[in-house]
Amino acid sequence: MKRLGRNPILTPRDVKPTRDDLTVLCTLNPAAVRFAGQTLLLVRVGEAAPARAGFVGVLRHDAGAAGVQVRHIPIGDPALDRSDPRRLVYRGRTLLTSMSHLRLARSRDGVNFTFDPQPAVFPSTPYESFGCEDPRITLIDGVYYVAYTAVSEMGVAVALASTEDFRTFRGHGIIFPPYQKDVCIFPEKVGGAYICRHRPYLSEFNDACIWTAWSPDLLCWGRHEMTLAPTPGTWEAGRVGAGAPPIRTSEGWLEIYHAADEAGRYCLGAMLSDLDEPQRVLSRSSRPVLEPRADYELAGLYANCVFCNGLVVDEGGAMTVYYGAADRICAAALTSVDEMIAAAKS
Repeated sequence: MKRLGRNPILTPRDVKPTRDDLTVLCTLNPAAVRFAGQTLLLVRVGEAAPARAGFVGVLRHDAGAAGVQVRHIPIGDPALDRSDPRRLVYRGRTLLTSMSHLRLARSRDGVNFTFDPQPAVFPSTPYESFGCEDPRITLIDGVYYVAYTAVSEMGVAVALASTEDFRTFRGHGIIFPPYQKDVCIFPEKVGGAYICRHRPYLSEFNDACIWTAWSPDLLCWGRHEMTLAPTPGTWEAGRVGAGAPPIRTSEGWLEIYHAADEAGRYCLGAMLSDLDEPQRVLSRSSRPVLEPRADYELAGLYANCVFCNGLVVDEGGAMTVYYGAADRICAAALTSVDEMIAAAKS
């Protein structure tokens, strides 16, 4: 992949916070789609609580009348653990240093984007009290389905929304309970059923692997099969997870997925799976197709990280991959379907 010379394409400076007393901490991990002559990015926008000397701020959405609440915790409190910049632990409970919503950015050329003034998907249920994160968009029969991560005190789950015009969004609730992430839905049925990838959390028993599931209605998912596991001693030794929705090709379903090594360094890889049995991986890249090397990928809220949720493909096969870098900004890279097929076979 060749990085766009214009990178980064979206930064926290490019979007206004939802309230004057909040600050935008990050714009990252966009879903991508072409719609009505434009390229649309559905961006995860993370907002932070107002600064107060000697305190760390935490945001939480109350599904009742209270809305977004701000809490400040003394930095010197011995019950506070701030070792991870993305989260903190207070009195045994994990809290986030930012709360995310999903905001649309629109572009005529796929490079210069302008954010909509209001969020597209904002926390609204008890399952989203810590935010809405990392969307993927899939077009099926004229409807655009958005699978995204819903975070709350009840855990990390996956919710589904849909839209036909990218102005109004309809929520369909939780489709995968905790602890799940990285759900991307295939753009067509296989064997009469809808298909998705998902990624259960790492535990004392299992690695963080990509799974495949089937559904009759996009809401109820079953027939789960483990599809891709980390490979010890490699760039994907720590975890693997689905990226943007798969692309149908003559060689199989093509996917750009993410993986992390044992040190937590995130890269992107290419994978091919069987068209009729998508749970069966045919081949995958032996080395990353994109790894963190640029300054904006090496330093940020989470260093050494590139993470892809969205891409668009032109009629001639040219591909633009939109990705989050260092958990802080949005960037883009250019390649082609043929190049990624070749990479998946290498």
